[in-house]
Amino acid sequence: MAMMNFIRKRLKFLMWVVAIGFVGGLFFIGGRRVGPSWLAAIMPARLLVTMPGCARSAGILMKVGNYNVGIEEFKRMRENNIEIAHLRYKDNFEAYAGNLDFDKLTAESVTRYALVLQEAGKQHVYVSKQEVDEGIKIFPYIIPEEAEARVRLYPFYAMSRTRDGRFNLDYYNRLLENEGKITPDEFTKEVRDGLRIARFKGMLTESAMVTDLEIQQEYRKQNEKAKIKYIEFPYRDFSSKVEVSNAELTDFYQKNILNYRIGDRVNISFVEIKPKDFESKVRISDAEIAGYYRSHQEEFYEQEKVKARHILVQVDSAASKEEKEKAKAYAEQILKEAKKPGADFAALEKKYAKEPFKVKYEDLGFFAKGSMEKPFEDAAFALTPGSISNVVETKYGYHVIKVEEKKPAGTRPLEEAGGEIMSKLMTEQAAVLAKQKAEDIQYTVMSAESLQAAVDANPDLNLRIQETGFFSKTDQIPKIGSSYTYRNIVEEAFKLKVGEISDLVEVKTGDWVLGYYVFKLIGKKPAVLPKLDEVKDSVTRDLKDEKARKLAVSEAQRIMAARSPADDLDGIAKRNDLKAIEPQPFSLASNGYIRSETSSIDSKAVMLKAFVMNVGEIAGPLEGRNGVYIIQLVERDKFDERKFAQDKEGVSKIRDQILRQKQQMMYETWYQKVRANSIIRSFMPSLVAS
Repeated sequence: MAMMNFIRKRLKFLMWVVAIGFVGGLFFIGGRRVGPSWLAAIMPARLLVTMPGCARSAGILMKVGNYNVGIEEFKRMRENNIEIAHLRYKDNFEAYAGNLDFDKLTAESVTRYALVLQEAGKQHVYVSKQEVDEGIKIFPYIIPEEAEARVRLYPFYAMSRTRDGRFNLDYYNRLLENEGKITPDEFTKEVRDGLRIARFKGMLTESAMVTDLEIQQEYRKQNEKAKIKYIEFPYRDFSSKVEVSNAELTDFYQKNILNYRIGDRVNISFVEIKPKDFESKVRISDAEIAGYYRSHQEEFYEQEKVKARHILVQVDSAASKEEKEKAKAYAEQILKEAKKPGADFAALEKKYAKEPFKVKYEDLGFFAKGSMEKPFEDAAFALTPGSISNVVETKYGYHVIKVEEKKPAGTRPLEEAGGEIMSKLMTEQAAVLAKQKAEDIQYTVMSAESLQAAVDANPDLNLRIQETGFFSKTDQIPKIGSSYTYRNIVEEAFKLKVGEISDLVEVKTGDWVLGYYVFKLIGKKPAVLPKLDEVKDSVTRDLKDEKARKLAVSEAQRIMAARSPADDLDGIAKRNDLKAIEPQPFSLASNGYIRSETSSIDSKAVMLKAFVMNVGEIAGPLEGRNGVYIIQLVERDKFDERKFAQDKEGVSKIRDQILRQKQQMMYETWYQKVRANSIIRSFMPSLVAS
């Protein structure tokens, strides 16, 4: 299949000859029937077997109302949907999107696009040429979600500007062809139709309204906070106490055997082309650097920043008024010494870090507004370089702040940004050279049906043919990298039959090209349920983890049973030689994640319990991903009507959030009704989105 794909790309005129000869039905040429073999070369068999002959001959996969979905259109949208999923899920792609059926996703995507576009036409929704021209310039930022997969989300116009800001039409056309797989006229039409859809959706949802009560309820949910102390019993601390017998191991394996299923595996031999190897061939001129700097000023703008250090006298926010006054007085004492000429903040920390006070010194470096507690931030930005603040109170305690330097807001100078720009341009141009060479290498490999041919034809590149050994879809790919980062290789490898050669595979992380790969599938093994001996290490580890979890729960239960009604969490921790940890206040969140400086909690049970407890109450054991917890509620920030009335910005954001949700609900209700009343024909019924 990969071979035929490649030939089709290189010899498009041949496809037209065959297609023209095929349109209208099946013909007999020289006594032989000309069948749909050309289509088989580019479409999976599971699609072809259910397509009627007329649809196959015309290259139509679906018909949505009056809209015909062609093979090339479907293929392009499918590729774009995969790329969008990568961008959306990033490091969580394997967990959330790895099992998506992109054929069904694309079928639903094109259905939604076609139906909304046709309805926009019925309502005579149009956009002006000026709007289209502006849309092209700011693409892809104006594209509604219905049109996301139509064209690769790439800033074609912006990337076609020369270093001095002029528009390069030839480069723009090449970008559309190479990166977008689309012609300029097709791209203009896609932008126009995307804008029409966006306008039509706005018309559908313009009646949506948000009430003050709805805003208040959402504000309450987002701004009510809880603060806890906790004692953690990490599962790892109990692992060394766990012993596992052979009988226990066998029993555990038999009960959980499906968890150890080994998936399909493949083995490939490959040739790798790295952009880094082409950097020595790139020459970046000063004019190019200056041109990039002029046309990308926004990249080099920085907010006002201050460089500061501070000494903190820590005090619990739940401490008594008397304790807080003592801590503040201690901070005032430190302030007097800090203002003396030549005072050393680090030395002051050592001098004043005495019981019962906790004193902490930090060099904070440069920071911008919005990164610190507001009272701290206000004080720091009000100081002049070299000056020291009065004592500043935050929820962490009392601070003495010294500002050493200030950077005003503004654009970094070219002299400072030049090195960064040169590195970026060199990386980009090396990637272009690498891709050009990789395409030549693919042509050589496909023509000779041999990886060795590429090695022989390019002695200057020091290419090597390497073999990975067998790997599954979730394994690390030997000699290449993680199955997530190199997922394009995984997807391509598992499509091939043994002996087939892949298409050219580009591997990127963000905008950075890691490399180009051409490979041959040299082996394939089906999924199996392994014998215990084959996965003994994994089974042993899992059983130990399970037993360690039970020990952790048991230890927490023992400590809870032994406590007295008068105990607080600090007392419990001290008596049992444990540590009580106090994270920052947190809002109710569905993921159950609570951050702290020393360790964090990943536990929905802890999260939910914290918002139903009374201040001072102790609860546990509560299980989490990494351990078991005993917690005490320290404080609750409940709904504050005065703060709500004053927080204009926060209220505005919540109004916008609720409005978007309502608009989406209105639109979705409308769409499902239109879909239910529309005629949607698919010539690949197993793939139609439900």
